[in-house]
Amino acid sequence: MKVDVHAHCYPTPYMEELYKMGVGEEGWVGVKIDGWEGAEARIAKMDELGVDVQALGVSDPNVYFPDEGLSNALAQITNDFIADVAKQHPRRFLALASIPLTNLDHAMAELTRAMDTLKMDGIVLGTNVNQRPLSDDMYLPFFEEVDRRKVPVVLHPIRSIAESVMPKEDSSLGVAAQVGFLFETTRVIAQMTFKGTFERFQNLTFILPHSGGAIPFICPRWDIFYHSRPEGHRLRKLPNPPTHYLKRHYYDTALSYAHSALQCTLALAGVDHVCFGTDHPFTADFRARDTIESIEAYGFTAEEKEKIYFRNAQRLFPRL
Repeated sequence: MKVDVHAHCYPTPYMEELYKMGVGEEGWVGVKIDGWEGAEARIAKMDELGVDVQALGVSDPNVYFPDEGLSNALAQITNDFIADVAKQHPRRFLALASIPLTNLDHAMAELTRAMDTLKMDGIVLGTNVNQRPLSDDMYLPFFEEVDRRKVPVVLHPIRSIAESVMPKEDSSLGVAAQVGFLFETTRVIAQMTFKGTFERFQNLTFILPHSGGAIPFICPRWDIFYHSRPEGHRLRKLPNPPTHYLKRHYYDTALSYAHSALQCTLALAGVDHVCFGTDHPFTADFRARDTIESIEAYGFTAEEKEKIYFRNAQRLFPRL
């Protein structure tokens, strides 16, 4: 069995709004965004790729728009749609709710509705909300409620805060998506870790995309920095070094399936915290197949592959 924890679904009403804003074709993710093709067509593609279950959620730009009312309305429309897909095909799909973090009252209300009324399986959050990082203290009341409910959180990078200062050529070259996205994830998790968010909220656990960006490779530096700071330094207020908190999270294999990436991720998190992910439909081609082939060739035992493919996801999503 293979559970893909990193897959996307773009309902038609959501796509229509993106087109109105001019970000539907070559959107903020840097590639063409395809709308939802229908459950049967998606399941057929999953069968072709050898995937049994997908966790469905939207990607960049999620439901973060300057118009708070539009953000709230699109969150409700999107969540209703994805929850219904999962309800109609409970053995093939998990439902991840989008949260309109542009307004904290809206966010808290939609979290309650998604979890209690729609019975969705988790939430998907972007790394910044209209250029305000997810680590901002204004979101602490929201994370307090997520922590209380023990809701699994799938993180996804949003157009980099630094993109506005990148050379224009970077966009056409793909630098913004292929580098900026990875460091968006890295930056916001560093901020939340260093600020003590994960110390404060002991149940707050993320599924980090693309093996956590650069985190597995550079996190030893974070521990070195922690241990080398003098007493009284803000970072030393943490009772544990950064990697203590990083080991709590889960790291998906989407576009980070090379053996070098797997090696760094396993060194940080261990096989119990690696999850299978593809980034479908953006990888509905050789990249999804290469992910499986790379895992199969890495040298994992049968038990370790079971953990990566589905048992680790089972701990996060009880409905599995």
